[in-house]
Amino acid sequence: MKEASLSIVEDVKNGRYLMVRNYRGINKGCLNFPGGKKEPGEDMLACVIRETFEETGITIKNPLKVGYVEFPTMDFYVHVYKSTEFSGELKSRAGETEVFWQDKNHIPFEEMRAADKDFIPEILAGKYVKRRYFYTPDFQVERVEDITD
Repeated sequence: MKEASLSIVEDVKNGRYLMVRNYRGINKGCLNFPGGKKEPGEDMLACVIRETFEETGITIKNPLKVGYVEFPTMDFYVHVYKSTEFSGELKSRAGETEVFWQDKNHIPFEEMRAADKDFIPEILAGKYVKRRYFYTPDFQVERVEDITD
C-alpha cells in the first residue's frame, strides 16, 4: 500500500495557490499541487510538511486534512491537506519540477490528470472529498466511486 500526501497551499493575501509542474516520473508533463510518498514510520502530517518543503522550499504550518483519494488500480492512497500559513522561498528542482504561484481564479485544470480535475475544484470550494478512482494503464478514469463509511 503506497500512501502519499497532496498539499494545497493557499496564499490568501495574494489570492493564489502554490503549484508544481512535473518534468519526470509518473506525473511528467502535468500540473498539480506538491506532494509525495510517505516514508516508513512517518505519519501523514509529517509527510505533507516534508514533501511540501522538499518539492517547493516552502514550510507549511497547521495543515488541515481536506480530503482522501484512492487509486486502487495503482495501489495509491492520497491524503489531501490544505495550508494557509507558510514561510520560505520558492525553489524548483532543475530537471524535475517547476514551482510557481498560480492565481486562484485561473487554475489550469486542463493540464492536470483526470482525477485531479474532478476532485480538486470541490476541495477548493470547501468540500471534504472522499473518492476512489479506477484508472486504466494509460491514466484514463474508468470508474469513480464516492467513499462512504
